[in-house]
Amino acid sequence: MRAHVHLVVGVPGDPEPDVLLRDFKAYGSRAINRLFSRPKSGTWWTEGGSKRVKRTEEAVVRAVRYVARQEGALVAWVDAGWEWVLRDG
Repeated sequence: MRAHVHLVVGVPGDPEPDVLLRDFKAYGSRAINRLFSRPKSGTWWTEGGSKRVKRTEEAVVRAVRYVARQEGALVAWVDAGWEWVLRDG
């Protein structure tokens, strides 16, 4: 699990998924670069990444459960308002 990241985020409005992914990678890179040497490839990220929009609450619930229950995960953080998702199902 140390080689990748999963995010399930709620965002007000209807921003373009491409913009969100770009911004997460940019801010993440800045933080990681302050702590570690830049990788030989010059980037921490792959070219792409999933940007699947979850249109229903059930789809969000399934995604949160999938991410939070990954075997070997270093960390999984779930907002206090969504902790019920981990207790159910």
